[in-house]
Amino acid sequence: MVNLPVSGLLFRSSKNVVMEGVVDALDADAPFVFARVAARRRRVRGLKLVVIPLPRPVPNMVLLSSSGGVLRNSGIALKESQRLAVEGDFQDVFTLYCPAGYERDALYVFTPDLLRRLMDSAAGCDLELVDDRVLIYAPARAFAKPGQLDELPGLVRYLHEKFERQTGRYRDERRTDEELDDPFRRAQVTANRATEERQVVGASGRRLRTRTTAVQKVGIAAAAALMLAAGTYWLGMVATAMFGGS
Repeated sequence: MVNLPVSGLLFRSSKNVVMEGVVDALDADAPFVFARVAARRRRVRGLKLVVIPLPRPVPNMVLLSSSGGVLRNSGIALKESQRLAVEGDFQDVFTLYCPAGYERDALYVFTPDLLRRLMDSAAGCDLELVDDRVLIYAPARAFAKPGQLDELPGLVRYLHEKFERQTGRYRDERRTDEELDDPFRRAQVTANRATEERQVVGASGRRLRTRTTAVQKVGIAAAAALMLAAGTYWLGMVATAMFGGS
């Protein structure tokens, strides 16, 4: 088992993810990491994850597949105000989310040719761009049949070429001068001082906003009711012990 720092919707805490059966291809021409994933706090097992480095940090964007539901089934829900209609005939296949004000950036990245390739080669997978990485969340059945894993490097190579074209010169014009002193910047910029300012993503674009699902609300209410019942019972026991004999 391996613990790797992975920033993303499912793994906001790096201590929450355990990777098993890791395939480390970071030294390949088109580098990536492939692994089976267990998320302790969310009790997620069987999920598969592909991590691909990006040429520079980009706004947080998420593409959900209607046929897979990996993130949805893991209890992840995004605020609907961040939802953006995809281009082409893919509205029934994918749902795209991006931070408010970054709609143009998202549509520039998630073009119809990319959506078509994902539909053909990564059906049922969710995809997230976060910081300087691409995360592909795949269901347990993905890449499981003979030969499917052998096709993964081809998909990764395509994504490298695609994202190099679409994000290789990305610059967030929304970043304010005050954000240059933000500690988060140090995790985003490279050692090349000449490109530091061009590699900063504005605070409003770094993370998508999530919401509490209906199931989670029921769980919270049930836990609160249980705590209230336990507290009432305990107070009753204390009262009985103190005044029961009087």
